[in-house]
Amino acid sequence: MRQPVQYKLKNLSNMGAVDELISASKSWHANDTVVLDYQSVRTTWPNTTASLAATLQYLRSHKQIHFVADRIHPNQSRTWVQSPRSISGLANGEYPTNTVWRYSTEDEAHRISDAFMNSLTDLVICEAGVIDTLNWCIYEVLDNVFQHSHAEEGFVMLQIHTKNRTCVLSVTDTGRGIHRAMAGAAQGSSVDPTRVRTAENAISHALEQGITSKGNDNQGNGLHGLRRAVEINGGTLTVRSGRGSWRYQDGRGVAELDLVRPLLNVESSHSTTVDWRLDCAMPVSINDALGRAEQESAILSPLWTEDGYHRIDAAELETMVGFRQQGTEVRTRIQNYLAAGAGQVVLDLTGIPLVSSSFADEVLGKLARELGETEFRNTVYWEGASKVNRGIIERAIELRLNAGY
Repeated sequence: MRQPVQYKLKNLSNMGAVDELISASKSWHANDTVVLDYQSVRTTWPNTTASLAATLQYLRSHKQIHFVADRIHPNQSRTWVQSPRSISGLANGEYPTNTVWRYSTEDEAHRISDAFMNSLTDLVICEAGVIDTLNWCIYEVLDNVFQHSHAEEGFVMLQIHTKNRTCVLSVTDTGRGIHRAMAGAAQGSSVDPTRVRTAENAISHALEQGITSKGNDNQGNGLHGLRRAVEINGGTLTVRSGRGSWRYQDGRGVAELDLVRPLLNVESSHSTTVDWRLDCAMPVSINDALGRAEQESAILSPLWTEDGYHRIDAAELETMVGFRQQGTEVRTRIQNYLAAGAGQVVLDLTGIPLVSSSFADEVLGKLARELGETEFRNTVYWEGASKVNRGIIERAIELRLNAGY
């Protein structure tokens, strides 16, 4: 019986750490047990963490390697890098951030996209269009795994940085890669064969408008829409596939080729990672990015009522009205609804016995101060509140307006 293989992971500060693990795996045998020493690992960046998770899963499935984590720091353990989660396990009220999620169906991709959009809505005040842009881009990139990579599953991780108002998201798979997908484009596709002879050029071509390897059935706007959204927003975008990479930062895109980068399988598994950062403090329109007519915000359509309001139901609020921290999340949500174009927002307090003073202050008192009393009274409403709750709310608004801070 072979002794366990000891492997010391390098810090996941760049993709080189994942590349080195792939190189080391060439000497491992079926049914080996590999002890991964995480002592030097301290970063939890989405691109490297999701890529490591995908690589470990590939080696489990295709080489029957057994992995054991040793000296893993709680920060890495909480990402579920060793055993990515399924979105079906997301608990009510839990935010899906700082976790690697594994998905294998379009339904799971939709649910992940919705969960990411909802978490951003609650946690960060976003300028107009940011949340809708994230929602469109994440689903398009998640769906690319099924449309182009030939991988059975994808892996995704989102981080939200509330202090500097940014979100970072990475999607990765261990499929055939962009170069092989473009080189094997369907007949009648928009791919120019002379533009895809090397991996980095294939990525650059895939980022152009209307370019798809799927023929006339696909519009080819997924990666292009993401690229344009990042350019408008002033964010960053990195696409890494096979031995090629393309990066947009500081107003320019740069393509590179690395001929010695190790691949999981030269024939079938070049892997692709799409990693991007959006500045939540900068407006962006996915409609402008795609060159299409204005469409209703995806975050508002489920809230629309026949009387023309956008309503937050009592069922969503009843577990939150006793705490200031949850009040911050509700206020952030309302601010994002208003930024997305909601004319009026209604809080349904029907059946809620008591709203705490701290919640009323954090949500309605602070909104009144930020918007100004006149705009606040014309924009934010509450219905179904008991006499006691109405008194608590009005008192919170009065105190906050009088205090002036």
